[in-house]
Amino acid sequence: MSKNKIYPFAVASVRSMENSLMTKQKLMQMADAKTAEEALRILSDSAYGKTQIKGIYEFEKMIGNHLEETYQAVAGLIPQETFIDIFLYKNDYHNIKVLLKEEVSKASGKKFLIQGGTIPIETLRKNLRERNYIELPNINGEAVEEAVNMYAKTHNGRYIDSILDKACFSTMEKAAKKLGNAYVSKYVQMLADITNLKTLLRVKKMDRDYQVLEESFVPGGGVGLEFFSRAFRSDSPVAVLKETPYGSLCEDYMDQGFTVFEKACDDYLMEYIKDAKYKTLTPEPVMAFILAKETEAKCIRIIMTCKMHNIDVAIIKERVREAYV
Repeated sequence: MSKNKIYPFAVASVRSMENSLMTKQKLMQMADAKTAEEALRILSDSAYGKTQIKGIYEFEKMIGNHLEETYQAVAGLIPQETFIDIFLYKNDYHNIKVLLKEEVSKASGKKFLIQGGTIPIETLRKNLRERNYIELPNINGEAVEEAVNMYAKTHNGRYIDSILDKACFSTMEKAAKKLGNAYVSKYVQMLADITNLKTLLRVKKMDRDYQVLEESFVPGGGVGLEFFSRAFRSDSPVAVLKETPYGSLCEDYMDQGFTVFEKACDDYLMEYIKDAKYKTLTPEPVMAFILAKETEAKCIRIIMTCKMHNIDVAIIKERVREAYV
């Protein structure tokens, strides 16, 4: 994609689609609902309501169908480019992880598979089973083989996750560089850094050794492994991380627990993509809309899951992410 290429039609179309986004007020209305059934009724009055379900336990169908519809609509706006694919590779790699775990465990992973990747699930399943990576050009076949071999040696599913997460971020990084859009490249870099920050916190909280951090560290970020190594070995990781662009994020939230920090990380990324609102011709608003929809879906999952487990309203509201609109 040329750096100077403009997409006035795509941007105008996305501006219209933004009307389907749920506001923070609407999400809070769901959080305030007395029951999960009431929250579902509120959700059904939104764009998600196109999918008819039998009850609260099928709310994931509404989310999955709506996201799939969103991906298809947005992909049609810039059909000649791989712009959209950068944000869908994570869905492909998620499904590969599910399918490999299904293969080694002999247990169905159907309920964990998600629509919205660049490769239809059955196509992915068939070619993975046959180890036919020629038909999966954007998938790192060597990484898949490494994941399978490491599982065979260790019988530890963690290696399937860590090896394929690395491959996913490597694929995203290469695609972003090829695209040549600084805004997209910066987002991918930030996402990698924040993924590594969350891994660092999780490893420290679980009292795991440095090897786990090193094996889980994804490429593509602006903060290198050596820096994370120093933070890991420090008595005060936050003090070390203050030197990075994420200093205030870590200082304000990292010591408050993983749930709080994860929300703060999502809000941090949302603040970045909100800048796309001020772009009128370039494709940044298209990217922002995709990410806004995915964040919205995450919020709906949080609210519905909490409602189904009778979590206090105040706690639910604390977990709801910032909205794009």
